Amino acid sequence: MNETEDLKKFNKKIITPLIVLSATAFIALFTYFKHYPVGEWLLIVLCSLVVFVAISLLFEKMIMRFMDVNNEKALALKAEEEKLLEEENPEEETLEGQEETDSESMEVRDILE
Repeated sequence: MNETEDLKKFNKKIITPLIVLSATAFIALFTYFKHYPVGEWLLIVLCSLVVFVAISLLFEKMIMRFMDVNNEKALALKAEEEKLLEEENPEEETLEGQEETDSESMEVRDILE
């Protein structure tokens, strides 16, 4: 679950700047090459920056919600699979649990001897 949170943080950090910079750069270049006066050009670029920040934040929230829903589904499926495995093989799991505790108590010098 830690990997999922790291992935969310990475996506959250990159979504908003990517949308804002690319869209605003497109608007800025388009208005520059159409030879808008500097005052109007600056006003258009700043307004487009604000609009695209709002759009990108909305888009970011939608993606994060989608990832949360998918994560919840994956956890529910995993829990259901574990429950089915417990119902099928309850004796094997108790044996595996005992083997794990035996192997954890073994030390390095026990292996070397």
